Amino acid sequence: MFIHNKKKKFVLSIVNVIIELISLPAKLFRKETNLNNIEPAKILLLRLDHIGDVIMTSPSFSLMRERFPAARILLLTNGAGKQLYQEDHRIDEVWVFNWPWGQQRIREKFSWSKIKELIEIILKLRRENIDVFVDFRGDLRFIFLFGVLTGARFRVSNSRSGKSSLLHHISDYDVSKHEVERSLDVLKVFGNLKGPVRPEIYLNNTEISDVKTLIEKVINAPLPGKLAVIGPYSSRDVKSWPSVYFVEVISYLREKDFTVLIVGTAADQNHSEDLISGFNEGVFSFAGKTTVRELAAMVSVSSVVVGVDTGVLHLASCFDVPIIAIFGSTRSIEFRPFSPFAKIVESNTCICNQFLHLKCDHEVEGYARCLYQLAPKMVIQAIDEALK
Repeated sequence: MFIHNKKKKFVLSIVNVIIELISLPAKLFRKETNLNNIEPAKILLLRLDHIGDVIMTSPSFSLMRERFPAARILLLTNGAGKQLYQEDHRIDEVWVFNWPWGQQRIREKFSWSKIKELIEIILKLRRENIDVFVDFRGDLRFIFLFGVLTGARFRVSNSRSGKSSLLHHISDYDVSKHEVERSLDVLKVFGNLKGPVRPEIYLNNTEISDVKTLIEKVINAPLPGKLAVIGPYSSRDVKSWPSVYFVEVISYLREKDFTVLIVGTAADQNHSEDLISGFNEGVFSFAGKTTVRELAAMVSVSSVVVGVDTGVLHLASCFDVPIIAIFGSTRSIEFRPFSPFAKIVESNTCICNQFLHLKCDHEVEGYARCLYQLAPKMVIQAIDEALK
């Protein structure tokens, strides 16, 4: 089990013991199945986390499609994940459930309508007669709701929430590995799978052409040869880098004749407008003005992408684009953009619990100290090295 919140870990331990006791009679008579030999008709892949987590799971889509070419593969994900993978040739159908995540800036809670929606999707999945359920997060709630209650014959996940008897196979949740690698570890039970291990998003030529047109319309000029995309915003304030530091980086990029595009969600619009207010030309805000697929197309045509630990960097990891990733309060070994073109910039001075990364106990002017201590010159140097 790998839960760093002591209260949650204690509660989860009690829950696992209760599950073990309840399932003990069934385990005594349950026949062991070699999952390497099965040929399922329907497979349910589950990833309900943030968009970056969904993207980091995408190499697994290729491996499952290659291993089970005749199976119908369903993906249960969030709304953003649906945008990215609804037309993906590896997935037959995408289902959506937006799980309320407490750490988001705009907190959504379980309302009666959300509970009704959850029940409806569980019942619909039961009618699908799922053969194999794969949960990549290792979340006991998801395993029970979407694996057990949907009647999936075989359930596979990792040990993040413990060695639950609700699963037929459990891979090790190794914190020394990247999230992409942990997702692939879950699938090893199906045999020696080989395939691409880099995150993937498939864009068509029309989407790329359309986003070029969108950029030209906003900047009121032909598409520039030097385009920088900046992602300054994350769903958690503890991952933020000071705005004045971004201003310094943007100023440097302008000196190098880059046109700079600031991206983010609708919630970031005001911050984005403030960030560009000090520049007379060459810096534009796209926060809240693009879909997820448009944002993916935008980073695919850029010359460099710079940002904090956020989904923008994971979108960029799907393309051959230089990425400058600013880390401090989160573990880059686990959550860096999984790309050979990524450069990680971090101060390595974090003294908080990076596994929780919910808040900083040593803030400086409202920012996590480790990120406040990361000087703009370090990011500028990384940009220079990447562009060489």
